[in-house]
Amino acid sequence: MVTPINLLVSKVLETLFNMAKEELAMQLRLVDDVKKLQNTLERLECYLQDSEKKIIEDDSTKRWLNQINHAMYDIEDLLEEYDALKINNSESMSSKEVRSSSSSSTKVRFWLSVKISGFKKVASNHRIGVDLRRLNKQLNDEIKGQIPELSFMINFAPTGPVESQIRSNNRTTAVVVRSDIVGNRIQDDARRLIKLLTKDDDRDNPLVYAIVGMGGIGKTTLAKLVFDDHIIASRFQVNVWVSVSQNYNENDILRNIITSAGGDGKRCHNFDSLSKKVIDMVKDKRVFMVLDDVWETKRVWNDMLRILLKRGVAEGSRVLVTTRNEEVAAQMMAVHSQRVQSLPLEDGWSLLCKSAFPAWEQLEAKDDKWNLKDIGIELVKKCDGLPLAINAIGGMLSSQSRTRESWEFILKSSSWEVKGLPDEINSVLYISYQYLPRDIKRCFLYCSLFPKGRYFKIMNAKNLWIQEGLINDEKNRSSHDVAERYFRILVQRNLVILDRVYIEAAYFKMHDLVYSLSQFLTRNENLVATEEREILNSEFDGKIKKLRRLSFIGGHNETTKIQKKCLQEQVSLRTLLTFDKTIYNIDNDLFNHLRHLRILWLRGTKVTELPASLGSLKLLRYLNLSQTPIKELPITIQNLNALRILDVSECENLRNLPSCIMKLHHLCSLTTKGTALDHLPQGVGNLNKLQLLEFIVPLDKGIARESSTVKELETLTELRQLNLCKLERVLDSSQTKSASLKDKPHLKELILSCSERDSNEVCTDDSDRIEVVFEDLCPPVQLKILKITNYFGCKLPSWLGSRLFNIRFLKITGCSNCKKLDGLGLLPFLEAFYIEGASSIKNIGPEFYTNNNIENDAYQNSVLFRRMKLLSFENMDSWEEWSSLGNDIRVMPFLEVLQIYACPKLKSIPEEVLQLNLCKLERVLDSSQTKSASLKDKPHLKELILSCSERDSNEVCTDDSDRIEVVFEDLCPPVQLKILKITNYFGCKLPSWLGSRLFNIRFLKITGCSNCKKLDGLGLLPFLEAFYIEGASSIKNIGPEFYTNNNIENGAYQNSVLFRSMKLLSFENMDSWEEWSSLGKDIRVMPCLEVLQIYACPKLKSIPEEALFHAASYLKRIRICTAPQLLLKKLHYLRFLEIIEIGNIPYLEKISGVPVLRRLKIEDYLVDLLPGDYNCTSWKGCWTAHKQNVLLSKTNYTSKNSN
Repeated sequence: MVTPINLLVSKVLETLFNMAKEELAMQLRLVDDVKKLQNTLERLECYLQDSEKKIIEDDSTKRWLNQINHAMYDIEDLLEEYDALKINNSESMSSKEVRSSSSSSTKVRFWLSVKISGFKKVASNHRIGVDLRRLNKQLNDEIKGQIPELSFMINFAPTGPVESQIRSNNRTTAVVVRSDIVGNRIQDDARRLIKLLTKDDDRDNPLVYAIVGMGGIGKTTLAKLVFDDHIIASRFQVNVWVSVSQNYNENDILRNIITSAGGDGKRCHNFDSLSKKVIDMVKDKRVFMVLDDVWETKRVWNDMLRILLKRGVAEGSRVLVTTRNEEVAAQMMAVHSQRVQSLPLEDGWSLLCKSAFPAWEQLEAKDDKWNLKDIGIELVKKCDGLPLAINAIGGMLSSQSRTRESWEFILKSSSWEVKGLPDEINSVLYISYQYLPRDIKRCFLYCSLFPKGRYFKIMNAKNLWIQEGLINDEKNRSSHDVAERYFRILVQRNLVILDRVYIEAAYFKMHDLVYSLSQFLTRNENLVATEEREILNSEFDGKIKKLRRLSFIGGHNETTKIQKKCLQEQVSLRTLLTFDKTIYNIDNDLFNHLRHLRILWLRGTKVTELPASLGSLKLLRYLNLSQTPIKELPITIQNLNALRILDVSECENLRNLPSCIMKLHHLCSLTTKGTALDHLPQGVGNLNKLQLLEFIVPLDKGIARESSTVKELETLTELRQLNLCKLERVLDSSQTKSASLKDKPHLKELILSCSERDSNEVCTDDSDRIEVVFEDLCPPVQLKILKITNYFGCKLPSWLGSRLFNIRFLKITGCSNCKKLDGLGLLPFLEAFYIEGASSIKNIGPEFYTNNNIENDAYQNSVLFRRMKLLSFENMDSWEEWSSLGNDIRVMPFLEVLQIYACPKLKSIPEEVLQLNLCKLERVLDSSQTKSASLKDKPHLKELILSCSERDSNEVCTDDSDRIEVVFEDLCPPVQLKILKITNYFGCKLPSWLGSRLFNIRFLKITGCSNCKKLDGLGLLPFLEAFYIEGASSIKNIGPEFYTNNNIENGAYQNSVLFRSMKLLSFENMDSWEEWSSLGKDIRVMPCLEVLQIYACPKLKSIPEEALFHAASYLKRIRICTAPQLLLKKLHYLRFLEIIEIGNIPYLEKISGVPVLRRLKIEDYLVDLLPGDYNCTSWKGCWTAHKQNVLLSKTNYTSKNSN
């Protein structure tokens, strides 16, 4: 990439330093030239820090730095040729040693071949020396007279190790997904669209609706909110999401529609067959289709989708299109266009907080939010209310320290005013890029080669980064670990979007504007082309001096041929990616012209064979032929000594691999899944650098003589991922024992599979034999992921529950003979367990948790499945009973998801499932379902979450409200419950058991219950410590019923203590709340209250004295914000107050005599707060925003205005 040049210089210098000490360099008389080049580069490095801004703004500097950049690439190419020469020499020496013991005739033939190849090597060696001297002179000429004039020392991005630049985050989660949804406007827009889309209409079918707005403003977010709504899901029979973007292919769009509708389009190879499949799938069905990011209408709509939909869909079908251009909506004859507006300042600030403060730190970060809000608001203003820009700046802030100095530094950065960026690219996106660590910048820019608007596999992206040389070596870390960390940082900075459809977030894409930025910054060396003439024109019109990377997206033809004339001049090409599935042929001589190619990606094309010239790609590291109809590999593949990755997965016509492939001793990854291969050639044990291997056990002894056997795995000590297929073919268990899997310290993922077979075909001998085979395949203790497929033994291997102490993910499928699951509860780090098709299991009992007798004292007070988050059972036809342990043993304390599918005979769930999350309860139509759940009879249930999908209160009819009240009433939990969360409940009254039964409840949170009109009897809950209520917009008054269900005049409550254990009380977003009535009696209330929070309650006028000043004299923290009618008095009575945070209230009495106050923060109003002789012995600091600033010391205070 053009950026950062100094990183290229540093990398080349390091290589030269090592090269100067090597024997081969001395033999080739390169040492003097190497040292001269070192001196030149060291001079250059002194003047280069980070040069992107100069490249954008200054034309003369741009041209000079581009020339330097290309010179650095040329030098790097030459040094890699030198490395390839070293590899060849090493291979030759190994061959000589082998031949030394051969027959005399063999030695003669070998001597002749060495002489012939020797002449070629002499020529190659000579050329390397000549080229090195030429490049040295060229570089000297370029910098002569220029370096003294270079006065800029730009250092936007940190230059140290990546760890030191990213704020500490010890979480192991691969990614963090943040919501873009803030404020009421987008919710209102979504509800309006949903209402329109589901309304009956007699006009032509299907009706089109449009979302219109500028790039980055949130069109896709709004469309996704509509698409995911439960009303849409229940209204339409087929819901389809299609990303269109600018460079689309009609066939790909049709395949996406088929896949999204639940079909399989892989067998359809042309437009006609795909069109027919689409028509069949939507025929007579009510369809909802989202067309995201449409730029033109003729081909995608008028000539294709409109015609297809009109042929078959049922009445009431709808299309929702997102576009930047109102003309697109008009041309598609949209009956309604929803224009998306920029975010208001407050909503923008909320979104910035979501991005800048990770989800798990939102509560802890409240102090920082108050302190930084004024700077954050100014940043939001600079983003012009664009959610994309706000997310980008928030992602960048998430890696900075939370100090005013850090945020102000970004706010005042000169990069806000950078000139030369395209009009559509907001400077915020450029700043977010600028502050990336320089190592990660190149990885980010490489993503400009991927198709716009399409999701791309994360693992493939990481492999491409590694094989292009973009990942730095780090001590004690593999390249994949470093690449994974780089990717997490891009996610954290909101520069890439994860596909939330996939559980493990395996795919990602870039937003259009971020993608445009990456393409702009790489415009001098990368090209994404849709037609061959674009490649030719880039050379002829001088746009790109030397093309380094080419991504061929392809046009709209049925077939395309990669011709020599198109690429033969691109001699500096390093990466060639083809995403055009119509490519069917490659010129025979093409690869002879591309000798610097490192990456060749032909995935999904129609190429049936590769030319012999493939063997001339001496620097090739990554060859991806997956999903092609290729039948064989050329014999010249043996010349690719630098090859690290060979991917032929899903090449259904590929039946054999050439035996010479086993000469590729630097191969790290060999992927063959989904091919017609029946074995691997003999010699896989020689590939001792393999990290990823899909190994196929050969069929019989005849083939085995020419095949690799399981025994050869013994020497592959670097393996990280291993897939062992067709294990039923192993007849002698000594083979699997000799594979020595337990001695492979780097193995992290293992797949053990047999071919599918009917359980009735399995005899006892077969079952016993496969049990021994699997028992001998004992993996190392470091293993993290294990998948077992179609195992037909009666019992699982013993090592499964006794040895895999580091296992995180376990999936067992198709094990129809297996009769029990033993000892899995003792796996301390297991987070996800899937079991499917175990049709012989009838009972899951204590043996599931531990191999030993559960009565053993060693398990008392233990925690089993201590890290389990997801537990899934599927297609277990015979499973009848899931027994309870019935002992004082905790089980699955962190379980988040319990999935049970197609287990028709299962009668009950055990008591020790401590947490239960019941979602989408609005779908329950028959309350007998919830009553039969018998939650009250599960004494071990400690945490319960009851939630409905979000809906507008105006959409709730009386019948719906009555029905949900009955559903919740029947979900009465056990008295032992400690944590209860209720979300989006739309009944008018809360369940009666809430205040009358939950005597052990500690934590209660009620959010989004907008129909609820009162809170009853919560004061009688003796152990309730924290109560949050948010969004109860129908509550107008909180009175005596809040404390007790009965009449407060009842003598039983005289001298009582209500809310006796309450420590935290929080009210938020209660728009109608006007009055908080006083009890006015001799009743103590909340004597332990430490924190009182009131946010966004605009009509509240007062707080009762008994809630603050009588019983609650130990109040430590009070936070009140956006309560413009609230009169706050007598705070000086609260002697233990440590923190006061107040904003947007009309009146505040003097604060004096609060001896332990540590923090005072006031927004908007500051009315004669402190007396002049105020003395606060424990004062630590004070921050206020907007109008005034108060600074205190031990004996005095000063007041000064701030901007």
